[in-house]
Amino acid sequence: MAWNITGKYYEACNCALGCPCNMDGFPTHGFCEGTVTFEVLEGQKDGTDLAGAKVASAIKWPGAIHEGNGAMVVFIDAAEEQRMPIVEILTAQDPGLPFEILAATVSDIHGPYFEPISIEDVDGRPHIKVGDAYDVQWKAFSDPVTGERAEPRMVLSGGFIFQDAVIGTTSRFHIDRDGVTLDHPGQNSYLADVEWSSENRMAPAPTLTTAPA
Repeated sequence: MAWNITGKYYEACNCALGCPCNMDGFPTHGFCEGTVTFEVLEGQKDGTDLAGAKVASAIKWPGAIHEGNGAMVVFIDAAEEQRMPIVEILTAQDPGLPFEILAATVSDIHGPYFEPISIEDVDGRPHIKVGDAYDVQWKAFSDPVTGERAEPRMVLSGGFIFQDAVIGTTSRFHIDRDGVTLDHPGQNSYLADVEWSSENRMAPAPTLTTAPA
């Protein structure tokens, strides 16, 4: 039941740059449509090596993420012995953050589809493709005066997905599989190094006590 992952994380969504979901929990347009994608650099689950596994997913929430009812399509590019451990992590069958929280917001899952995932990361401008179903390319900002590359950051000391990420945008953002369709180029994106594990769990809900009469 123990697992850990160190990896590269790629996120893109339909929110304005910076994504207000990370500040007050509510998306720019009242609903959230985005990607949760990563590549495992190092990791294991119950002794199974997960290095090299890739996951590309897209989720559509009708409102804010914490309000739930999301529809997700998920692609997994992994060796045969890695597939079930990855699925158990993603669906929080083996709990741990961030998936312990994310899985609770999804009510409709399409897949997993076990297909090749291409990640070409040149100079911090990764391009991720899954056949013709998933095509997302990140884009850095440029200073409008000097033309120099700018890399603003989002630092979240208590972030459950990442704690420090580069903010960017996208030049391509198209996903279409099983009715989960997203088209949001030019909106928010994040790139981050992440460390996740089954030891990092949700805090228990506070216990309500009744004052003595």
